[in-house]
Amino acid sequence: MDEKSVQTSFEIIAMSGNARSRAYEALGYAKQGDFEQAKSAMTEAQEATNKAHAIQTGLITRAARGEELPLDILLVHSQDHLMTSALAIELIQELVDLYKLRATDRGERA
Repeated sequence: MDEKSVQTSFEIIAMSGNARSRAYEALGYAKQGDFEQAKSAMTEAQEATNKAHAIQTGLITRAARGEELPLDILLVHSQDHLMTSALAIELIQELVDLYKLRATDRGERA
C-alpha cells in the first residue's frame, strides 16, 4: 500500500462520512419541521458526495488509461463508504420529502 493510495482512500472515507452525517442532520431538521435547514444540510451532503465521486472518477480514469493502481482493502473500504453514503442520501431525501408533505397536509409551514 503506497502513501498516495492511503491518502486517496482516506479522502473518500472522510468525504463520504461527512456526506452521511450531513444527510442525517437534514433528517433531524425535517423531523423538527425546519425544511430550510434540511435543504441546506442535504445540499452540503450532496456536495461532499460529489467530491468523493470526483476522486473515484479520477481513479477510474487512471485505470482506463492503463495505469496500474494498487487495489487494497482500504480502497475497497472507501468505496463501501461512498456507496452507503450515496444510498443514505437518496433515502433520506425521500424521508425529508415525506416529512415536508406531511407538514403541508397538516397545514404547517413547509
